[in-house]
Amino acid sequence: MITIYMQSYEDCLPREKYKIEHSLGRSLLSMGLKELFAIHIPPHLLENALIKNPYGKPALKDYPGIYFNISHCSGLAACAFANEDIGMDLEQIHAFSPSILKKVLTQGEQKFLDQFKDVPSLYEECFIRFWTLKESVIKQSGMGLSMPLTEFSFTLSLGTCPPGIRCSREGLYFYQEKLEPDYILSVCSPVPVPKIQVIRQHYDPNHPKDPFISSHTR
Repeated sequence: MITIYMQSYEDCLPREKYKIEHSLGRSLLSMGLKELFAIHIPPHLLENALIKNPYGKPALKDYPGIYFNISHCSGLAACAFANEDIGMDLEQIHAFSPSILKKVLTQGEQKFLDQFKDVPSLYEECFIRFWTLKESVIKQSGMGLSMPLTEFSFTLSLGTCPPGIRCSREGLYFYQEKLEPDYILSVCSPVPVPKIQVIRQHYDPNHPKDPFISSHTR
């Protein structure tokens, strides 16, 4: 099973965005280690507990059998835990520049996307579906953007829930979900994904007792 801790947060100034998202990612990692594995590492001590591969992907130095992946975007941060090396990406649906298409999508993927061109909301959602799937692959691989996004491709079947997903890279399995109100979550795993547990919270730094409130699991 893959367990994903998520936190939403209020809008902030652009100069504060990275600091807040980085802090939330570390807090979720610390929280998951404590609740899932009884490992107590405060967020401010995590940096010393992590090592990075040559491409910058972090891992737990003393717990090589515990895999995690952090992602964040505007208004939401997440940390996934699994028994296998996984990749996860989270993105808010938004408009994008057409110039990015050739850098991200193969010709076949662009052709699939074009069928939604007359419906901007679907066009944007479909692109973000492709984008987060590709990001999940390069994060799972540990190679990051050193792996060209057009080196592999996806075929989507959007008529099912969750959507059907096929990738040109063999030996990978995927899960994708649209989260309310307008986010796409994609997960890449080297083994089939039987179940996803999501623990979602809201971050309120002004809360008098605990900034991590409104927790619920599904």
